[in-house]
Amino acid sequence: MIKRTFPLPRWVLILLLFLPTVMWVISPTPASAHAQFVKSVPESGALLDTSPPQIEIYLSEGSSLEFSTVKLYDRARNEQQVGELGRVNGDDKSVLAPIPQTLPPGTYTVVWRILSGVDGHVTAGTFAFRVKGTGNEAAEPIVPISPIAGSAAIPSSNGFDNADPLRWLVRALMLAMAIVLLGGPIFTVLVVEPTDSETKEGQKASTVAHVASKRFAGIGTIAGVVLLLLLILDLIMQVASVNGTGLLGALGHFDAALRIINTTRYGFAWLLKALAGVVLVALMLYAWQVQRRNASWVWEIALAAASLLFLAQALGSHGAAASEAGNAGSLPIPIVSDWLHLVMAGTWIGGLAYMGFALFPAFKAAGLDREERRVWLGRSTPRFSRLAVISVVVLAVTGTYNMIIHTADLGAILGSPYGQVLAVKVAAYAVLVGIGAINLRRLTPMLLAKSIPAAAKADAADGGGPARKLGRNIKFEMGLGAVALLCAGGLTLLPPPSTVNSAALPSVTPIAEVATPLPTPQPATASNTTAGYTFNLTTRPSFEGDQLTLDLERTDPASLPLTDVAKVLFRITPQDVDAGSSSFVAEAMGTPGPDKQTWHATESFLTIDGGYLVTAIVQRTESPDVKAAFRLDLSESGLKATPADVVDVLLSTEPSEPVSGTVTLSIGLVDGARKPIDGATVTVNPYMPAHAHVQPPSVAPPVPGQAGLYSIPVQLDMGGGWLLIFTIEREGHLPLKIDASVDVIDPNATPTPLETP
Repeated sequence: MIKRTFPLPRWVLILLLFLPTVMWVISPTPASAHAQFVKSVPESGALLDTSPPQIEIYLSEGSSLEFSTVKLYDRARNEQQVGELGRVNGDDKSVLAPIPQTLPPGTYTVVWRILSGVDGHVTAGTFAFRVKGTGNEAAEPIVPISPIAGSAAIPSSNGFDNADPLRWLVRALMLAMAIVLLGGPIFTVLVVEPTDSETKEGQKASTVAHVASKRFAGIGTIAGVVLLLLLILDLIMQVASVNGTGLLGALGHFDAALRIINTTRYGFAWLLKALAGVVLVALMLYAWQVQRRNASWVWEIALAAASLLFLAQALGSHGAAASEAGNAGSLPIPIVSDWLHLVMAGTWIGGLAYMGFALFPAFKAAGLDREERRVWLGRSTPRFSRLAVISVVVLAVTGTYNMIIHTADLGAILGSPYGQVLAVKVAAYAVLVGIGAINLRRLTPMLLAKSIPAAAKADAADGGGPARKLGRNIKFEMGLGAVALLCAGGLTLLPPPSTVNSAALPSVTPIAEVATPLPTPQPATASNTTAGYTFNLTTRPSFEGDQLTLDLERTDPASLPLTDVAKVLFRITPQDVDAGSSSFVAEAMGTPGPDKQTWHATESFLTIDGGYLVTAIVQRTESPDVKAAFRLDLSESGLKATPADVVDVLLSTEPSEPVSGTVTLSIGLVDGARKPIDGATVTVNPYMPAHAHVQPPSVAPPVPGQAGLYSIPVQLDMGGGWLLIFTIEREGHLPLKIDASVDVIDPNATPTPLETP
């Protein structure tokens, strides 16, 4: 029988559980939170009379200045000097970047990356503004500064740093190790020890607790070491995320790792986890290799250390951001709720892991027969069932609270990647509850049966008895627990939905669509003839917006008159950055005639040097639509316009309603006459603008026997809107970028039609 070498009353155990929380509440910690973009000064697309003295970016939460960057580029992509980052009037929800020099008239793009100090997420985005100047500058040619050798291209990402699959796995494994290290001590103190105290001295069953505890101590030692290694790997990934480098590149930034640990909430939480991990490894190693008989004090201290581990996890959670944002008043209720949620998950899932990996193998090692196993489980299972019921209730309450502090909009929840992963996690827990109910209502009475004949009948009826069936159920529950933990790892990386924030945030605007004019005074004109119609396009860059004028003329008498033109669209696709297309509607000038019409539109789209594909689309009510394409090349010397070929992408997917995961793309290439295009090299670059999530580009091979058809499987691993950018290369032609968008949904969502050029 286990004797307590250093007995502790249960109230001391409770104090050890809550002491870390009390210590944190009364002690100061670094203050910063999850950050989302709210507004900027100058605003996106602003037309300023004079150079601004500074750039101001306002966020929904606080941020860490040390690992945030604000860069300013002119139209030629030359980086302009900005001063040291600061705050606007001491407001930690703002980032201020002084501009020490006077900016000459021109177009400027701001590229910013801001670190959330709580959970370590990086929010990034771009916007542009225009300096008009004073006097007569608008009427004079403005020559941009000559490009600087080696100047960096402007990144074209917006939103949060992507939830990298490797980091997702690392976070899930960290949670799994922590749950093992918490569930084992709780199961030992509250289930194994009380059950062992009911066993008479000298019986074989009295050795079960000792054997199981020794076995778990070995497992716990390995789990603790793995946890420490994963913590180091997660820190390296955090450095890589902050510095925008790969893992190997992050290894050379040891100083950045130290600054993250010393100055951010992520670093504070990381230190707590590392401290708790070291203590747990020492305790587990002692219980495994040194201690002859179990001592309750080892497991109770281990329980307190593991609870500190989960408190550190809660300090870096979305609940911590909500707490500092004031969503729950002045008390850190979201942090306590997150901590309780994690502790209850550890109690339940960790207890299952103890039974599967330590308790059932201990029965065999102790030489217990079937009846002795039934008796031991009959004494222990009700104790664990009570713990499981309490855990389920607390998990339901805290999980609901943790979600509604962000938003109570069910549509916003299920429509976000965070909510979809959460739904899978909840489903796994729901099945766990069902299996637990079977264990409690059906198997527990069999285990509690006192007569041997009754147990024998149960053995015969259930093909191995309630003990064996309970073991099989526990293995299945452990598998479901692993699914839930994998989802939980992803939830630490994905931003939760927020009704308030999402309503306040502007739509994601790629660089090429930022509303700023280009200071190029000379217009450019090009002509293109197709299907018996001549398209004359004139582009006039302007301070107030770039002007496109299309003179459409029927030049072939055999073609149909222009009496059924309903609409003229201009589609603009940047060719040098993966920014996606923008479309706008033209207005008719004068009275449209059957043989000649003029259409005009003003829209600011020329913001940086490079190539742009302009497709003029004439939509008709009775006759087929007519298209013509032009290429605009903007450079330091001016604007050049040339005719281009029309290339359309006809996109279909398998499954036809794209579901997150592997989606097979069928890409049909046709020209303006709808004839298939063979012999092209088609490179696909999947991009998720809302989260700056980019998949590696890949080449789609042609489908044998299918003219103009190319096919490739791509990994679209998050639900939401994806932008597919196709780079089409053909011999004798310039490379051409075309894009299409798809909505990746879960199987139960209403399908959204694909949008194709």
